[in-house]
Amino acid sequence: MRSIPLLAVDAMDVFDEIAAAKHQPRRGRMQAARPRVLAAYQVYEDSVPEVGELDQAALTEPQKEAMRHAFTVETAAMTTLRGNLLKRISVARCPFCTISESSTLDHYLPKEQYPEFSVFPKNLVPSCAVCNTRKRDRILDEGTNVRMFLHPCYDVIPDMEFLTVRARMEADALILSYRLMRPTGMALRTFMHLKSHFNELDLADRYRRMGLEHLGGQYPALRRAYGSSENAERVAERLIEGAVDLEEVSGPNYWLAKLYRALAGNDDFCDGGFEVVRVQAGL
Repeated sequence: MRSIPLLAVDAMDVFDEIAAAKHQPRRGRMQAARPRVLAAYQVYEDSVPEVGELDQAALTEPQKEAMRHAFTVETAAMTTLRGNLLKRISVARCPFCTISESSTLDHYLPKEQYPEFSVFPKNLVPSCAVCNTRKRDRILDEGTNVRMFLHPCYDVIPDMEFLTVRARMEADALILSYRLMRPTGMALRTFMHLKSHFNELDLADRYRRMGLEHLGGQYPALRRAYGSSENAERVAERLIEGAVDLEEVSGPNYWLAKLYRALAGNDDFCDGGFEVVRVQAGL
């Protein structure tokens, strides 16, 4: 989970370029919908981040179909927008999970329900295929009326520590378990929002699996830190150094930083127990 910068483009210009594209077969319908679509853009911007209950624009069915179609047809204008959104270094890694490469564009408000935002840059979030698939067309939790997912362009990730990981050695294996804990002072609604995002994207299991895979690549560094003198303290120091570096760049709730700190506090892991990561990673 992390925040990302907005793409610096004029949404009205983007709409006009896509609607006027030479190979846009439904440009007449898009242009007829233009006043209502641009009005919807303004409402979206006025409401962020709480866009979960926006009224749908009063478009005709042909206009809705034209708006959805505009996103899927690779006109030059749409191809440019897609590239500009995805090719930024700042969004190379999916902001929903911070694990995988951003390879797709997620409609934060789904285009099936809100076709007016089909090509709205501020509604298009770079994401990995896994997060895009898991998020699907869901917006609000029916029981709590809280948005189910963070909007990476608008929701601010709290600096308070809310992500925890437990690391334990068990039968010659490293067992990791991630969870969220509500810190003192965090509003309940904020925590519910974070927890929904965490649960619905299955981040606990994804962090666990990727953590174990990542540690396989760290085995040589851990082995060197331990050395022939079997210095467990140096292993812990190496892990803390890594955690501090990661936190400086990605904040206190970055899943890898949390993993490093948990392992640094595990005496069994630091005192040679790290050998299990080589076995678990199949090295």
